[in-house]
Amino acid sequence: MLLAKSKQAAGRIGYLGILLSSLWLHGDDPKYPFITTQSPLTLFSTQDAELAVFRRGGPTVMPESYELTAQDSFTVIHLGPDHPPVVKTIYGTIACSILGTPTMAVSPDGHYGFVINHSFRTEGSIFGRIQYPPNQPLTNRDLEKIDLGRQDLSPQLADMVSVVDLHDPSHPVVDRLLLDSPAMHLLIHPDGKRYFALGLTQCHVLEFEGQRLKCLDTKDIPYGEGCFWMHPDGRHILAGRSPSMRQDIPAILEWYEIRGNKVRRVCEIRNAPGVDVTNGSSGCIIRITPDGKRGFICQRTMDNGKDLCDVMIADLTLEHPLVTQVIPQVNDGLESFAFHPNGKMAVVTCLENPAKNSLAVLDIQSDPPRLLYHLDAAAASQGVEFTPEGDRLFLGSPVHGRIEVFDVVGEFELVKNPKFIKIGYGHNSLSMGPRYRH
Repeated sequence: MLLAKSKQAAGRIGYLGILLSSLWLHGDDPKYPFITTQSPLTLFSTQDAELAVFRRGGPTVMPESYELTAQDSFTVIHLGPDHPPVVKTIYGTIACSILGTPTMAVSPDGHYGFVINHSFRTEGSIFGRIQYPPNQPLTNRDLEKIDLGRQDLSPQLADMVSVVDLHDPSHPVVDRLLLDSPAMHLLIHPDGKRYFALGLTQCHVLEFEGQRLKCLDTKDIPYGEGCFWMHPDGRHILAGRSPSMRQDIPAILEWYEIRGNKVRRVCEIRNAPGVDVTNGSSGCIIRITPDGKRGFICQRTMDNGKDLCDVMIADLTLEHPLVTQVIPQVNDGLESFAFHPNGKMAVVTCLENPAKNSLAVLDIQSDPPRLLYHLDAAAASQGVEFTPEGDRLFLGSPVHGRIEVFDVVGEFELVKNPKFIKIGYGHNSLSMGPRYRH
């Protein structure tokens, strides 16, 4: 008994030593009583004002109408190895929506952040009952060219991309571009020059140069895509759609090819023979591993209270990719992935109820990949990103209006840091880039 107790105590002391050593290396010692990062970074969080509807009773209460008085916002967070976080939130100069993948785009040098907004609202949802402020631009039709140069502009139902200066302390919007159709997600191409937005009916290819956005190409796609991710080879896109996008068309995964500024559908991604996906329907939020070999798919972004859905994994090394592996029963609703730089650990955000969520930690080096454990997380967790060095994980919560911080200890251990970063209410996306230097 004494031997067992001494072993337990030694284990606790060993773990405590690892944790304290890790925190000291990160700069969380008495000299730096604040959140630090090993290299200078900028976090770019956007916040959807329409989520204010949940402050009045939560998503189970469906009022006939709701008058929107809040404004969309964004928060710029500068982090570094030797100073407290520099945080500023700006209201009413962009438009954004939580309906879509919870990440946007940051220019390769960290100078600019890109925000996409769309007019799509799920039919019958609480978002369809919102009453918007009168005498304010709402859709593309309400906007004149002169309006796009204003700072105080947040048209909730405009199909539009806004560009924010992340370096200027006042963080002005330097350009806006109206799109011909709704697009829910915007990603930068590996060439660092082009930006792709797959939408409900079209794919838009954009270029940003000299503080100006221009559309290089717009191509019709067979049906509406909900979410997508850019392959690191710059020649492919993995795309999918939730069943809520179009009730008359089933959820689906697809593989696209990029040829110049054109996007071409290659094939539908099906399950390999013998792969059984028990719970959930494919086609929700997607992310590709940094090595480009696998695509991870969240099957259900909202809980249904009936079962736990699986994580699907597609083999992207095949000429025609297939879903070849499944991590079963991860959670009721799943939202987004982040991959640790070590290539071994991944996390997925879990949306089980309006008040409290969790973070699932996955071992993706094992064969097959497996679920390791869950951690407590703030409600409705959205954007999630590891630092380039892998020492931190940041997780955004719309309901709590904060960016939570997790410290990475060893290969698979996450420890929740009691410190967090305060942002505006309604967080819907989190992007990361280097701290811009002249």
